[in-house]
Amino acid sequence: MTERTACTEKIVLARREEKTPIRLVLDQTKTPYAVCGDILRIAEELSGRLGVQVLRSDVRVSDGVTEILVCCADDGADAVLPMPLREGEYAAAAEVGADGVTVWLLYRGGLARMAVIDRFLSVCVDETCAAVSEGVFLCGRCTTDDVFIRTDIEALRDPFVVNVDGTYYAYGTGWLGFRCTSGDLRGPWEPLGVVAAVPEDAQDNHWAPEVHFYEGAYYMFTTYYSAKNQHRGCTVMRSESPEGPFVEISGGHITPHDKDSIDGTLYVDEDGQPWMVYVDEWTATDDGVGRMAAAKLSADLSHFISEPIELFRADDPVWSNDNITDGCFLYRCADGSLLMLWSNDDAAGYSVGIARSENGRVDGKWEHLPYMPYSKDLTNTRDGGHGMLFADAQGQMYLSIHSPEHPDEEGRERPLFLPVREAYGRIVWDVGKCGREKENA
Repeated sequence: MTERTACTEKIVLARREEKTPIRLVLDQTKTPYAVCGDILRIAEELSGRLGVQVLRSDVRVSDGVTEILVCCADDGADAVLPMPLREGEYAAAAEVGADGVTVWLLYRGGLARMAVIDRFLSVCVDETCAAVSEGVFLCGRCTTDDVFIRTDIEALRDPFVVNVDGTYYAYGTGWLGFRCTSGDLRGPWEPLGVVAAVPEDAQDNHWAPEVHFYEGAYYMFTTYYSAKNQHRGCTVMRSESPEGPFVEISGGHITPHDKDSIDGTLYVDEDGQPWMVYVDEWTATDDGVGRMAAAKLSADLSHFISEPIELFRADDPVWSNDNITDGCFLYRCADGSLLMLWSNDDAAGYSVGIARSENGRVDGKWEHLPYMPYSKDLTNTRDGGHGMLFADAQGQMYLSIHSPEHPDEEGRERPLFLPVREAYGRIVWDVGKCGREKENA
């Protein structure tokens, strides 16, 4: 039973391990998949933190159970507020009625929705209880200017960022490098030009360079089209400096020479074994569907020491709207979960999905989680993808993507950095600290 506590003047929605349920009202048939995943985070965290039962319903039910509704102000739901919301604003309000307590999380704009959910979970839910004040208890504003860090790099696809003692390096397609020494991720970013020595047979498609510090040196995992084998493939280059020049050590493509393979990334497992995870591109598969693959690397990262294995297919997740596997990046959470960021198209365009290894190992079975780190449906702005994670000098983690996928009337593909953090074995946007809070009653 929901109770009001006199000492705090808070409405306690749930206490840890109590049996009284909370209902999350969400019509999943009318809500974009990426948005459903964002809203279902409420159920996941309430269950994870407090162990309470969270019911789900696509309609309101008058049965005395506390209900949480996440509503767009465009639907007139902000009538419960003293004033209507403007674009980018959000508010949270609680009503106590004869049929129980209703908590409204209201927003106008995709980033405002993400912010009100984040603020509700961070301000109103701890490890002991979930509690709110009657009436409006949160109110703020969150727009792209609060969240997106746009660099002064005019055009760069597949941005990969490395922090070397407070100096940031960004690498992207074309084997281009940039350096930022200001401490501000917005820039200025100084062009370093081409930072790799181009192999003799690297005819074209100098794609998606990633730079990893490993055993005292910097290694670039990247892609090119080979004039010798007439396929795209992944290669490994080495340099003593993050500024290059990176020189090939793999003697050509490290991936199979009879297919198109792209977007290799380095992962070192819990036993210290290095792996390359990479894309078997849809252009050279037997059914035109891309795969994600992996193989063990030698200690010097110059060649495979195991046969490649298939991890999953592009059409495995329910959100997939194309046959592309792209931009893989692995990350291990504090709770031991092994996650993979990767890109494909969802219904709204180029996006970033996330998969989790069921046994925590790279060669385990991968499940596709019901939320997406980036989708145009999440933000109501532009599409984007090819994600990776990095931390700034203060330890704040960022998701790096390029957006949009193709040049549009607003310009070319640019690096975007989005603040994120870990939460219960997942990566969530850290929008709460970015939005401008107007009230915290």
